[in-house]
Amino acid sequence: MEKPKNDYGVDLRVDIFEEGNATGREMVIQLKASAQASPNDKEPVQLKVATYNLLWSKLQVAMLVKYIEAEKEAYWLLFKDIPQPNQDHETFTVHIPRVNRLSQIDWADIAAHVKWNTDGKLAAMRSNQVTGGFVGIQYVPNDEGQK
Repeated sequence: MEKPKNDYGVDLRVDIFEEGNATGREMVIQLKASAQASPNDKEPVQLKVATYNLLWSKLQVAMLVKYIEAEKEAYWLLFKDIPQPNQDHETFTVHIPRVNRLSQIDWADIAAHVKWNTDGKLAAMRSNQVTGGFVGIQYVPNDEGQK
């Protein structure tokens, strides 16, 4: 686990290991916290639309985690499960189901999702390289090397 030097929405980077070996796959995490829990069955989290957009555009799987001090428990939600916010607003509220307890998370399921996501994005990138570049851009080094 690594805490980035600059906080632009990514609070932690988590490397995925299999049987003690690094896989090259990782996920990014946005952390939030509060002293007390919500009285509802969901934990509200205020999130900047810009932060959502940044994390949504990442190649890595992104997760939102909210820690509740009074409970010594955290709740989580993958960004793929967060509805897209209204782009005309500065912030919006995400509702994390309280059944998503971080202490009870199935990390094998999360690792499998990260693998599926990473493999799919790498396959798409590689197929684009074969057909002439990634998103229409092809890197071609010049004869003199990079300047």
